[in-house]
Amino acid sequence: MKIHRIFLILLLGVFVYADVMYEMQTTTEGMMGMGGETTMRIFIKGDYSRTETTSKSPMTGETTDITIVRLDKGTMWTIDPEKKEYSETTFEEVSKIKEKVKGEEEVEFEMPEIKIEKTDEKKKILDKECEKVVISMDVTSEEGNVSFTQTMWVTKDVPGYQEIYNFNKKFAELGIEASPSTMMGGSKKSYEEFQKKTSGIEGFPLEIDLDMTMGAEEMSFSIKMHSVITEFETKPIDQKVFEIPKGYTLKD
Repeated sequence: MKIHRIFLILLLGVFVYADVMYEMQTTTEGMMGMGGETTMRIFIKGDYSRTETTSKSPMTGETTDITIVRLDKGTMWTIDPEKKEYSETTFEEVSKIKEKVKGEEEVEFEMPEIKIEKTDEKKKILDKECEKVVISMDVTSEEGNVSFTQTMWVTKDVPGYQEIYNFNKKFAELGIEASPSTMMGGSKKSYEEFQKKTSGIEGFPLEIDLDMTMGAEEMSFSIKMHSVITEFETKPIDQKVFEIPKGYTLKD
């Protein structure tokens, strides 16, 4: 279910606002007959974030993992509650890996037109008025074609919006976020251009529908994803939420 994280994980901020917790539920269809359900609970407090992900799929059954991002320590922890283990990755290690592959040849193609339609359509989600935005594009390359349409219902009228926005921004500025360049035909440059063109969309998405087809004509598959925010809270979050639980051991 890693593809969910490519599109859906949101992260942290630099200024002091109320602590934030929100829950998102995602259902997936396609993926060569494999579907699934994912529930994500995201906690944000200053320079800290915690994402609890529970996934259900026919292939793996139910799995749960936890990721803690500590910008103050320059570290990410992945926690396995079942085995009471955790792994640690520093931002420096990520930077070194990215630098190592920087010179590798990328699949180049002309950047396709990205259509962004800000419609006049509105609807209420969690009692918040949301505006409909549609992003679409078609990519053609030697590696295969990608047809992509994402419909979002966005609003700035949610508790903790500014903290979520700032957290995303600061994390992205560190240059360590996972770049789904393979979704853009394999080019990091094209992915960065996509991010640049869509950065002008203001608001937090309370509902997202993604429809994507990938591959060559003789062998292609489609993915449909529906995500919706089901809960939002702004209340103090205990510092312990962003620490390694007692009794857990570092995974070799």
